[in-house]
Amino acid sequence: MEETVNVPEGDFKTLEDFIHTSQDLLQRTMPFVHALIAQPDREDIVSKMTENCFRLFHHIKGTGIFFQLDHLVGPAEAMEYLLDRARSGIQPLTPQHIALLAESCKFMEQGLALVLAEKSDERLASSAGTLTSAISHSMQPMGEGFGTEEIDALLSREMRDSLLEETENLLSTAEQEFVLWDFIAIDHQRVAELCRLLYRLKQNFALFELKDLERLSQALESTLTRYIEGEFFQTEYPERVFLRTIDAMRLTLTRSTCLEDAAVTGLEAHLAALQGVMRQPIGKLLIEAGLVDPLIIENALDVQKSTLDEKPRRLGEVLVDMGEVTGDQVQHLLRTQHAQRTRVEQAEVVLEKIFPSSGPPFSAIPAWGEVCIDGGKLAKMIELINQLATQHKADGGSAPLLGELQRLAHSCNREVVSAFSSQLKRLVHDWAVQGGKRVYFIIEGVEELLEQRDISLFAEPLFHLLHNGVVHGLETVEERVRAGKRKSGRLTLLAIQQGEELWVSVEDDGRGIDMHKISTLAVENNWVVPKDVDRLTDRELTQFLFQPPKRIVENFHGRAISNAGLSLVWKSLQQMQGKIQVLTRPGKGSRITLRVPRRD
Repeated sequence: MEETVNVPEGDFKTLEDFIHTSQDLLQRTMPFVHALIAQPDREDIVSKMTENCFRLFHHIKGTGIFFQLDHLVGPAEAMEYLLDRARSGIQPLTPQHIALLAESCKFMEQGLALVLAEKSDERLASSAGTLTSAISHSMQPMGEGFGTEEIDALLSREMRDSLLEETENLLSTAEQEFVLWDFIAIDHQRVAELCRLLYRLKQNFALFELKDLERLSQALESTLTRYIEGEFFQTEYPERVFLRTIDAMRLTLTRSTCLEDAAVTGLEAHLAALQGVMRQPIGKLLIEAGLVDPLIIENALDVQKSTLDEKPRRLGEVLVDMGEVTGDQVQHLLRTQHAQRTRVEQAEVVLEKIFPSSGPPFSAIPAWGEVCIDGGKLAKMIELINQLATQHKADGGSAPLLGELQRLAHSCNREVVSAFSSQLKRLVHDWAVQGGKRVYFIIEGVEELLEQRDISLFAEPLFHLLHNGVVHGLETVEERVRAGKRKSGRLTLLAIQQGEELWVSVEDDGRGIDMHKISTLAVENNWVVPKDVDRLTDRELTQFLFQPPKRIVENFHGRAISNAGLSLVWKSLQQMQGKIQVLTRPGKGSRITLRVPRRD
């Protein structure tokens, strides 16, 4: 019978290095486990055992995934999760957990030897599944897992709905924090609060036994925890990965007909992308592998800095010269680094197909239990309810139910405004990332739209104005630096009441509008004859921005597109009997204000 091999032939040497390193870690770990089994009351060794065992199973899981050793990875991942909860003070280690830990170490000892001999872990399938299940069940509040039917029996429908609503609120809050990542990343306290939010999200998913979603939230939480502890990102826009993870969670809940069907598409790619967000310097890998102590790394870094050579030596070379590690050990870890980068690149290809970077944000998808309604109909319903309440009050009557209905209608309207603002923030963020820009987006006074207008009427014009501000108005980071500006552009959406009008403006501090480009646009579309164009004022010229184009020409920001989007702004504004005001200064920015009559 032909032997089953699930390790690529060219990776046999790397596989052997992985197994030998894992066996070394195992030998260092077992004395702590045996000591705790013999003397369960020894509090002094609990933290050392937990840390050493976590490092062991983290190593086996991380590298085992690359070699597709699923039957080794399963128990390692489950035990890593248990120990991570123990390190965080979330999960006390019971005698049952210690026994499972000892069993897991024994399983790894035998399993690693088997994989070394057979280059496959297929024969571990049965025992791995049993062990993984036992570890997972040991973390359940009542000592055993709950299936969907048991959950239904334990939770009332009202509690289920409440948890699902809370879950969506947590997802929305996390999304907004990641949209503002540039500004919250410097506040570690705020990032720590975000970690606690993600832990709460993970608890909700665990309660419903949504394993895929629980793993995603755990990975996201662990990534942020590593950042707080001092590790660095190896990508300029880590929030892109974070937001895509939130999108995957929301999309999974939205598309699932029932909870038990909630499987994340491209789960392993998402996990690989999250793992690849953090930079893994060789020193960190050596510490995690148990090959050197942190103090030795610090000493090696000091030696590296003091090197007088024109070409500084790599940290691995310094450690080899110091006799702390061998060249083979360094090469193994470098291959591990390369393998991880390859996995991340492959994951990005997979995820790009699922979540195209040019596509709309998934925050526009209704949350679990929500439905889409026409904004105009909602506004009309609220108006009728208000009229009924006013009329009833004028007649001297008292209608508690009508008052409750009125409060409910206004609550729905506030939720619409909140969701509307969140979607605008996400759109601005995504446009900025696609264009290689940084944008600080501010929304003020949007609640003014609550009483005055159907907010859905502003959706299309604001979409085009914000898109124009980000894509064409604001400069790239490099352009802003050359111009002596801050790297992050400022974009503001402001709604205020001015007399009998409602003013809604979008302002940026970008490059401003080039009047010569508008003149070209007007002449090319035959809106004005060439000899008259120089007589027009800037205010008259800016009105051409909102005319439906006849030809696609170089627009007023110098790009080969039409002003079709701004012409739609004018079309939407006509429905509200409004006007447009444009103010601009070259190199300083622009402000476009929609002025619409207040509703009686």
